[in-house]
Amino acid sequence: MDRFQNFGVGTDGGTSMRETVELAKQAEALGFHSFWLAEGYHSRSAIVRASLIAASTRQIKIGLGILSPHTKHPALLAMDAASLDEVARDRVILGVGRVLNALRKHAIDSRGTLQLVKESIEIIRGILGGEQFQYHGNRFNIASPGSRLDLEPCGKIPVYVGATGPEMLRLAGQYADGVLFNYPCTPEFIRYAMLIIEEGLSRAGRKLDDLDIAAYLLISVDNDEEAAINAAKRFVAQKLPTRHSDMLRYAGVTATEINAVRESIEKLGLMKAAALIDDDVVRKVTIAGTPDQVVQGLTRFLGTGLKLPIAWEIIGPDRRRALDFLARAVLPRLSRS
Repeated sequence: MDRFQNFGVGTDGGTSMRETVELAKQAEALGFHSFWLAEGYHSRSAIVRASLIAASTRQIKIGLGILSPHTKHPALLAMDAASLDEVARDRVILGVGRVLNALRKHAIDSRGTLQLVKESIEIIRGILGGEQFQYHGNRFNIASPGSRLDLEPCGKIPVYVGATGPEMLRLAGQYADGVLFNYPCTPEFIRYAMLIIEEGLSRAGRKLDDLDIAAYLLISVDNDEEAAINAAKRFVAQKLPTRHSDMLRYAGVTATEINAVRESIEKLGLMKAAALIDDDVVRKVTIAGTPDQVVQGLTRFLGTGLKLPIAWEIIGPDRRRALDFLARAVLPRLSRS
């Protein structure tokens, strides 16, 4: 593959409602494929933000990634997605997964998550099918006489799985419409993950064309390289200590570097600690710099299997300007020579 099939953008719950809608409208005007919303705990609701975007846009797809069936029954996730679809027909993508932050914040036992996600996919599809639906699983039950959506029939709502570990990657290949990798995602991680995903595809008699491959990428772009790197530091400082060990390992981030960030935050607070993060650590987990440098960074992902890169958090000294840079100065140049 010498081009990405699509390109998305997105934010977490730390962005205000007003700015989230403004960014989504700008992303639509610039021709981006999708706008993605993570479920933070406990910040702004992904469903509420998605509802505002659905009512404020006409074409851009709306990705819910990733929501947790540990904290909300999959039948209710299906109900939320179907309700959004009524406003944004054929534009909703529903992502489900383990969501480690949800487990930590709510003291939820993570055992059996693989089975829980598998059953969630089955229930979501069953409920979205529009017919009376019963289900009897190890984790979930919808008892006789069953339940059905009291809505008009939905459009097609793809179900993506947020996956990092090998078992969840295999499950995504076997059952999901797409897989979504979290940040800090690297080309090396995707190449590793694709081998396992293909095992799942093979088990189900499916082909790679049957599965979308998406990833949150931390992108910070500005005409000034130093400004782009500095703009990413606060986000990196805040998130780096909680990232999945496999992601950090493939990004080349060492335990010493992670511990240094964690200890610096404890001693100095987030803002002061962020300013002290080494630029090389930022470069390991972000694609940061001038438009030329961001083109070079994204080009490394071509040919890995990634179909839908998602510029996560649209990091930059000026986010609206950074989004414009990405659309006008970066994406048109993303092809192999």
